[in-house]
Amino acid sequence: MIRRFFAIVFSAAILSSCGNTATKEAGAVTDGSDDAVKVEFTSLVDNPGSYIDKNISVEGKVVHVCTMSGKKMFIVGENPDIRLFISAGEDMPKFPMELLGSEIVVEGKLTRATAAAMMEGEVMGEASMVSEEDESCETEEALAAQPALADMMMVYSRHKVK
Repeated sequence: MIRRFFAIVFSAAILSSCGNTATKEAGAVTDGSDDAVKVEFTSLVDNPGSYIDKNISVEGKVVHVCTMSGKKMFIVGENPDIRLFISAGEDMPKFPMELLGSEIVVEGKLTRATAAAMMEGEVMGEASMVSEEDESCETEEALAAQPALADMMMVYSRHKVK
């Protein structure tokens, strides 16, 4: 009788501890703090301030991948004149050149940045790669022609080719 009682108590203790662990894991997964919010490109253009310092995902076509560093690219929505600047951090790999012309979904944190901050590493760190004949890289030229989202930059975390 006592063995049966201890077996039931022991089984109940194991089941209750397993249940607590599962609840904690489920809470961590469904917390949503790291989940990216899907944002339409037009919504981003119309109201970029609403998404600053938020983890977002945006769909667009890659129209530029920096040939110098490989860590900068532009995507566009329906209007090819409005670009979103995407920057891979130091710990991220280079963007594959094969992305050029692809439809992708990019995830990252939208930040406000100056053109100088966007060009860091492009002009400063890799100045030796720019010849005297080619005083500016393609990314710098694309930034100069940017009509909207000029002070916005997405710090890249991942992408998916559509």
